[in-house]
Amino acid sequence: MRKYSFGPGFVVLLLGILMVFVPASCKQAKVVEKPLASPQAQTGQTPAEGLTPFAPGPHPEAAVTVPQVSRQNEHVLLVYRHAAPGYAQAYGFDTYIFRLLTDGSGHITGGTAYQRTIGGEIEAAYYNTSIAGDTVSLAVSGPGQKSWTDTLKLKKNRIDVSGTHTFVATLDKDLTFSSADGSYRERYSVDPAEKDLPAEIRKGASMLEKGAWSYPEGGKAVYVQAKPNDAQNTEGFQISLWFQDKGDYRWATEGPAPVNEVYAAGLSAVLAGDHAFVNAVLLDLMLGESTYLRPMYAFGISRRGAGK
Repeated sequence: MRKYSFGPGFVVLLLGILMVFVPASCKQAKVVEKPLASPQAQTGQTPAEGLTPFAPGPHPEAAVTVPQVSRQNEHVLLVYRHAAPGYAQAYGFDTYIFRLLTDGSGHITGGTAYQRTIGGEIEAAYYNTSIAGDTVSLAVSGPGQKSWTDTLKLKKNRIDVSGTHTFVATLDKDLTFSSADGSYRERYSVDPAEKDLPAEIRKGASMLEKGAWSYPEGGKAVYVQAKPNDAQNTEGFQISLWFQDKGDYRWATEGPAPVNEVYAAGLSAVLAGDHAFVNAVLLDLMLGESTYLRPMYAFGISRRGAGK
């Protein structure tokens, strides 16, 4: 077997190569700090140099490891990300996309909800409404889920909901959701004369929680809801809302743990027209009855942040 020997010439050549490459490998990498989109949430996408930066607030519709969500032909696009730790691991996704349609008068007529996954948007639910006089019917169906229906009976400043869900909603200077017997009430001010748009939740004569809006800076509002004796808000929640002139809303909700991040395009329009009241009730049914969302419906009906 032939033996190979390395003489002095090879050693000199090797040392020369090392002198060239060692400084390059020891050169310190440039570190670029990426700013947070908001104090509440960090998105996985940062605008490239030369592009318009994101508007303030959370951006759950941005591309991360899944395709970016963009508005198509729908009148309302609502991207709702469950921000609770472990949600995605438990369910395989964490974001719902609602693409809703309206008629020429601004009345919500239906739409589709999707689950946002790595493979794209997967249809999860279909919404259809029909109107006959003072009655609005909502039918919901979808792959792998049980179909359900609700009937909304419209009266003056009042809507009685029956079917799968049962409650009463009223609208005057407040948007109120009540149990059928009136023992439980959620009241959210929509009165433009009340800058803080106070809210309260009662069961019988007992005050369960109180809330109010504040406006720390232009284009931003903050809603805080807590129990009356919870001065540190250890059990309540806070909504941080960013709104733009064109009517887009972005908000993040936090309690003792993160709750959601939401992007809503076209929402302010359906909450500011002639059908704002019934649209708010339809949204409440489509998205799920939630004290985390009802303050937003009232904010929209009050016309604050509508950009008009």
